[in-house]
Amino acid sequence: MSTSPAPLKLSAGASTGSKIIMSVLALPFVALPLFVILMVRDQHTSTDYPYYPPDHSPFRIEYLVLLIFALVGTVFLGGLVAAFRFRATLTGSVLEVRRTFRTRRADLATARVWLGSTPEYEGSGEHRHQTGRTIPHLTARDYTGPKVRLHLRTVNGFLPPHELVALADAVESGHREGPDAEQASRTAEVLRRLGTDPMIGLL
Repeated sequence: MSTSPAPLKLSAGASTGSKIIMSVLALPFVALPLFVILMVRDQHTSTDYPYYPPDHSPFRIEYLVLLIFALVGTVFLGGLVAAFRFRATLTGSVLEVRRTFRTRRADLATARVWLGSTPEYEGSGEHRHQTGRTIPHLTARDYTGPKVRLHLRTVNGFLPPHELVALADAVESGHREGPDAEQASRTAEVLRRLGTDPMIGLL
C-alpha cells in the first residue's frame, strides 16, 4: 500500500516576526476608523445633539480622517492578507505556491524549469532605489499550465539547504530530452550550489 509523500513547507514568504510587526503597524489604521464611526453614530443618536442644516456638518474633519485612515488601513490589510495567505509547499515533485487570490502548481519532474532573478529594491516613492542585489527565483511551467514562480531568497537569506536540495531532487526525478533536459540539469545543479555557495554567478 503506497502512501503519498508528506508536503514540505518551504521557508519562503514573510517570517512570523515580520507578520507580527505588520499586524501591530496595521492595528491603529484599522481601529481608528472604527472608533470614528462609533463616535459619529453615538453623536447622531444622542437626543441632546443640536440640529444642523443639510449643508452644514460638524463631522467633516472626522470624515476626512476616517477616509485617510481607511485608505491606509486598506493598504496594510492587503499586505497582511498577502503575507498570511502566502504558502509554498513541495509535495513529492509538485510545487504549489499559494498567493492572495490564486494557487498555482507545477510538477517539477516534467515541467520546464529555469532560474532567473529580479532586481531588489528598498525604500518607497521618490526614495525607492535598487540595492544592487538581485532576488533569484525558480520558475516552472507545465506545458498546459501557468507559470509558478518561487523566490529563493527572503529577508532572512536563502532557503535552507535541505529545501534547495529537495527542489533539486524534484527537478531531477523526471525524464526529459533535448534542451529541456539540459536546462533542468543546470537548474538542479545551481539549486544544490545555492545551499552551500550563495555567491555564485547567478547573483
